[in-house]
Amino acid sequence: MKKTLATFFLFVSIISLKAQVPDSVKSANTSTEPGIKTVVDYLLKNKELINIKLDTRFDYQGVFNEKETEQNSLVTQTLKIVADGQITPGIRYMLRQRLNRPQTTLARDNAGYATDFAYLEFDAGKRWTFRVGRQFVIFGTFEYNYNPADVYIPSMIYNDLESYATGLNVSYKVAKQVFNVQVVNSTAPQFADKNYSNKALAGLFLWEGDLFDGVVKTRYGLGLFQHDGSKYFGWYTLGNQLNINKFSTNLDWYIGTRTMDFNSVVPIYNEGDLREVRDQAASVYMKYDLGKFQPILRGTWSHRKDLQSGGSYSITGIQGGLEYYPFKGNPLLENLRLHAIYGYNNTDYSGDFKSLDSFDTNYVIVGMRWLFKIM
Repeated sequence: MKKTLATFFLFVSIISLKAQVPDSVKSANTSTEPGIKTVVDYLLKNKELINIKLDTRFDYQGVFNEKETEQNSLVTQTLKIVADGQITPGIRYMLRQRLNRPQTTLARDNAGYATDFAYLEFDAGKRWTFRVGRQFVIFGTFEYNYNPADVYIPSMIYNDLESYATGLNVSYKVAKQVFNVQVVNSTAPQFADKNYSNKALAGLFLWEGDLFDGVVKTRYGLGLFQHDGSKYFGWYTLGNQLNINKFSTNLDWYIGTRTMDFNSVVPIYNEGDLREVRDQAASVYMKYDLGKFQPILRGTWSHRKDLQSGGSYSITGIQGGLEYYPFKGNPLLENLRLHAIYGYNNTDYSGDFKSLDSFDTNYVIVGMRWLFKIM
């Protein structure tokens, strides 16, 4: 991880220095290339070049069903270093590195599993932007766009889809609307057949809408993921947001097909038996901003069907709680949040899975989140 961070920052710094360092600063260095001291001095003097933040969330998480306690833990839910900045007008970068996840290299992406973002963005005029590198996969919905530190009990699909991949995104902005087209690797075994995993690609489209001066916002997406030489899996995602004064609500819906090891959630197949499944999820999220206090309420429904056998199961849930920002107005601490959430889910089986018993699960999450600037 240290090597990744150092290499990335040095790359960014040298490009920027070549483009921006004044002659008076360059002349102070005896070599033809900017030295380490020059780089550090320039970073300190030019705040727009680099912003470094630490994103943290620490929780007590309890998960209980009728028969047993599934979890009773103090958890480091989020621990990330975030670095972003503007190298020169029209050229930006972002790096987000998880410190509580192993840095296993993903074979095809050739990027670390703990690296969420490592990309450069280039503006071509006022309307076009190109993003290159490891980035967010542009599924629609507002749930999928949230920072994971702001999601408590997600829909089944939010947890299961790969969120980050190496690729290219092209966006076009017009009249407050942003239209995105993206090409990334179609990952295996989630989408690509194992014998086609080194050459399958995915194409996605996303409309980020802004209507009536922000009263209505949209995140509508379409994705096609290559499975093999002749087969693609489709994903359709709709996100609608309504903002009225201090009240905000999101209505999200996903539907799509992929492959998965069903034994991991329904233990009636052999382990490693990949099945083709169709996933759906819908959620309604409501939040009211009372300043330091922000009550939230959310309902979710998720459904998964095994397309080979017809067996399926659904998870229906509700959650509510309170977020508290005790230091609103303090530049250093205004993003420090305390939260307390209770959630309830019911899991029900049907079709070939109807012999399995439905069950209820209760969740208790109490914790603190703090996103603060280091540099």
